[in-house]
Amino acid sequence: MRDFSIEFATEKIHSAKTREYFNEVVKSYYGNSYRSAIVMLYSIVITDLLYKLQDLKDLYADEKAIKILDEIEELKKRNPKSPDWEKKLVNWVFERTNLLEPADESNLSSLQNHRHLCAHPVLLSNGYDLYQPNKETTRAHIRNALEGVLTKPPILSKNIFHDFLDNLSRIKSMIDIDNEEDLKKHLFSRYFKKFNSKVEDSVFKSLWRIVFKTIDEKSEENRKINFKALKLMIDNNFNKYQSIILGDKDYYSDFNEKLIKFYIELLNYFPEFFEILTDSAKVLIENAVRKDANLEAFAWFISGDIKAHLVNIVNYQKENNREYDYTHISAQTLMEISEYARNHGDVEEANVFLIEMFGESYSYEEADRRYNGLIHPKLNEFSEENFKVLLKRIDNNGQIYRRREAFHSNYHIKSKIESRFNDFDFSRYHNFK
Repeated sequence: MRDFSIEFATEKIHSAKTREYFNEVVKSYYGNSYRSAIVMLYSIVITDLLYKLQDLKDLYADEKAIKILDEIEELKKRNPKSPDWEKKLVNWVFERTNLLEPADESNLSSLQNHRHLCAHPVLLSNGYDLYQPNKETTRAHIRNALEGVLTKPPILSKNIFHDFLDNLSRIKSMIDIDNEEDLKKHLFSRYFKKFNSKVEDSVFKSLWRIVFKTIDEKSEENRKINFKALKLMIDNNFNKYQSIILGDKDYYSDFNEKLIKFYIELLNYFPEFFEILTDSAKVLIENAVRKDANLEAFAWFISGDIKAHLVNIVNYQKENNREYDYTHISAQTLMEISEYARNHGDVEEANVFLIEMFGESYSYEEADRRYNGLIHPKLNEFSEENFKVLLKRIDNNGQIYRRREAFHSNYHIKSKIESRFNDFDFSRYHNFK
């Protein structure tokens, strides 16, 4: 493990002003003026806490930060010469925000004690003297101050979740939320890289509730982007969140039945989660998907193998395509499940799956929907062999080649083939016109 570097950590100090002041501590430390370093370090830490509270007030209108600042100002007015407000500041920041961990608060208390010894004469057996800290103690205080306070961003407040949700609501119309990279860059820059463990865990738990349990107008409007944000959090630290779910099964196994599609979607991304849910949740999910062909097709995590799942769906559709009822699977569901396969690297299997499901269209209207939803968007990705299978499936299903839109879609398919492949033999497909 690499040794701690004061210089490297200094570059990560959040406040530019604090970074400038901290250089005085560094100069004193390397000049062996350890007493001066301790005295200055304590002053800088107190000042930086005030900067952070001011940022929370100005940038996020944080009520707790505002209250602490008001109370500090009141204490200073009452007794301008008393330094008691400094200890109160540390205590209130520790008690009312998530900025300081218990170890940080303890370290600051120790720094304060050493600062008083360095700044005020101490009566010894042979007279008065100033405390002289050694190099190791000074370095330890510098490291604790950097890691516990100075390099932390001001965002660490318990109220940050509300700002987090409001921000997601605002940006959903400003960026393409289906482009996860853009959303990831935004959230990591503004929030995730600034969270400490306590805030991150709190945001995760609250976001889980909003996505899978809460039904109100605002939650409905923002559920898609909130879901994306939750997924990105898990992507960033899967093992941690797996442990969190395992440690509170009852909370994370509970979901509103009206939101089961979103819950299943998360399990599709992280199938390992299904195994650690309560038995009650597993039974509810398994029964729900058995009653709804769309959910059963969508919930590939139950199969455990995406390629096997695609084959099962094709076989299911072939067995049930004579019945015009709920057993039919929508084009949207078919495209969604094919994208899971594509994201797992099974591109060829995904293409064949789409073609097979188009080939099983059971009506003119469904053939139109499946062509527009499954085939047309992927024509540029089909191989020559894929096109041969596609034309064969068209040729063998009257619900496809007899429909009114067949001429237009076939013309488009033929144009794509001729632009990409030479000497393609269309003559064997008699119904492809």
